[in-house]
Amino acid sequence: MPEPSTAPLQRGPTSGIHRSVSDPKPPLLASEVLREELAPLQPGRASCRLWLALVALALVALGLAMRFGVGVPADRVQAATIAFSAAGALAAVAGLPFPYSVRAAVAVLVGLVLMGLGLQSGGPLGGLTVDGSLARGIARLVTLTTLPAALLFRARYPAFGRARAILTVGLGLALPFVVLEGLLIADGTAPVVARAGAGLSIALVSLALFGFMGKDTTGGASLWAALLLGGIPLEYGLRQFTLADVTTGYLTYPATAVGLICAGIVASMGLFQLLATLLAPEARRLSLVGPAPSSGNGSA
Repeated sequence: MPEPSTAPLQRGPTSGIHRSVSDPKPPLLASEVLREELAPLQPGRASCRLWLALVALALVALGLAMRFGVGVPADRVQAATIAFSAAGALAAVAGLPFPYSVRAAVAVLVGLVLMGLGLQSGGPLGGLTVDGSLARGIARLVTLTTLPAALLFRARYPAFGRARAILTVGLGLALPFVVLEGLLIADGTAPVVARAGAGLSIALVSLALFGFMGKDTTGGASLWAALLLGGIPLEYGLRQFTLADVTTGYLTYPATAVGLICAGIVASMGLFQLLATLLAPEARRLSLVGPAPSSGNGSA
């Protein structure tokens, strides 16, 4: 009687292990893998909500500071109320599932309302024209809104030719601000701190020229946008060392600088996303890099 075989059983070719090895998934085309990375349809969708929430918290803190005596003396209570209202609106669009374009439009609207009130010496930007420089205030706000948005768009769609055209428009809109800052530098009677701040602002605007580098690089556009959003308001905050007096109120200029940062972030970020809403499909179509389609001759 034959003894049973002690040789190990061999797995057949239909076992789960062999099946997983013998049936690999078809490879994805490089253009499909990089599709969203190269030309996203909704850039910054998640990060936008985070930034809106952070700005809302900053506005709440600014409003509380105004309730305790910071800012233009005659408008502290009203400015604090406006700051709280803007914070509530931003928190709502950050937390609720609004469509991408609606969230962007609300962000632009909140930022522009805060800026408009500031030009009328109201709200958390109430110190914007306390020294009477309305023209410089308008030019500053236009630059703070449009140029960072253009840089962010350029950074997200580096291979899209029209991104450079948008950046050209942003730099053109910033030109009046550069001219006014240049006149301030040339004014020998102006304080050294003010002239240094003006020089800083011009330098930051000039950095946007790196955005015209080749399509294979972003030219650091997102970094320059961040520096603009922080540096241009910083120049205004420096006025605390040269123009502050009893009539301007306690820490009016630094408080206005914080308000400028908040308004600039939400307005420029919202404008960037509105541009993406309008132009992202075209940017994706023109920017994608992938293999040429098969000619149908049967080759792999």
